[in-house]
Amino acid sequence: MRKVTSLTFAAFGIASSLWLAGCAATTKPAEEKSPADWSAIAGRDWQLMRIEAKDKSLTPMTPILASVNFTNDGKIAGSTGCNRYFGSYTRKDTALDVSPLGSTKMMCMEDAMEIEDAFIAAMADVKGWKVQDGDLMLVDGSAKSIMTFEPIQP
Repeated sequence: MRKVTSLTFAAFGIASSLWLAGCAATTKPAEEKSPADWSAIAGRDWQLMRIEAKDKSLTPMTPILASVNFTNDGKIAGSTGCNRYFGSYTRKDTALDVSPLGSTKMMCMEDAMEIEDAFIAAMADVKGWKVQDGDLMLVDGSAKSIMTFEPIQP
């Protein structure tokens, strides 16, 4: 009887271990969740809400309405709040690389020029993207948010 009980406990222990191993194999840790869907980003207009410049945070206000649109064919275009800009981008998962941007060269109000300069500089530092609470965040190489955009409603 004692041998049967030992075998029962051993079988139960092995079955439990296999069951737990199976659960562990099918559950991804939080940091490995699949990235947000790029198709929800591309082809939409996004309005700039905030830029984390090197020494301060800038929040554009009307009439300075900076924006971005990542097209499905690898192009980027929008407004700095002063001038129109254009360029290209490459993306793999959450990694994002923006080409140097070309733009029109109009003079604007001083506040708009400050936003524009910070915007162009920040775009050069973009290394990735993420979505948080429905907002698009462009991040630098250390995954720190450097620009935050909200979707523009049609």
